[in-house]
Amino acid sequence: MNNVLLISEETLKTYTAINENVQSDELRFCILQSQNIFIQESLGTNLFKFMLDLVDSGDIYLAQYSTYKNLLDTYIQPTLISYSYYLGLDNFAVKWVSVGLVHNSSEQGQSVDFKMFQYLKTNAKNQAEFNDNLLRRHLIFQSGLYPEYNNGNLNEGQLPPEPNNPFKSSMTLPQNGYYWNRANSKWKQSTGQNYYLGDCPFPTWYGHSNNS
Repeated sequence: MNNVLLISEETLKTYTAINENVQSDELRFCILQSQNIFIQESLGTNLFKFMLDLVDSGDIYLAQYSTYKNLLDTYIQPTLISYSYYLGLDNFAVKWVSVGLVHNSSEQGQSVDFKMFQYLKTNAKNQAEFNDNLLRRHLIFQSGLYPEYNNGNLNEGQLPPEPNNPFKSSMTLPQNGYYWNRANSKWKQSTGQNYYLGDCPFPTWYGHSNNS
């Protein structure tokens, strides 16, 4: 597993409700798990590994990689913070000790009940998916800035980038019916191709062929 972090443990504490007294090593797993699953899915393996290499080498701060630095600061890090907090709620709700799983308790306050825990999880997931939407939207319309996004070998287990809405909502195109294959479709006119909704290359949150 690659141990390069795209955010620090201190950054995660600063921008979430995680208390300063939480040990950094307890947060590292949440960050690694979130970036390897969620960020890799949004970026695709090739761009994801390229970002890790830039951060690991320090080249991310060079002027020639300023667009990648903007991608990291503006889109990747907010998404990663949200997902790390989302996954961290599970890790801090229970602990795996020698006798099995135990529910955490504290002398500083009363543990939340399951209903409150579910609310916190849902709220954290909604925030993470919103930030993920912004990340995926940016990559779709600015993909030319990142050659690794659509290029590279995918024959060794790499994931292609996932442009679809992380909310996985149903897709509806107003005034276009169930299939986007009308003769006057702007997409057909520009590409000469017919697309069913399931094959449409645009993210599912767009309501019209001109994205308005």
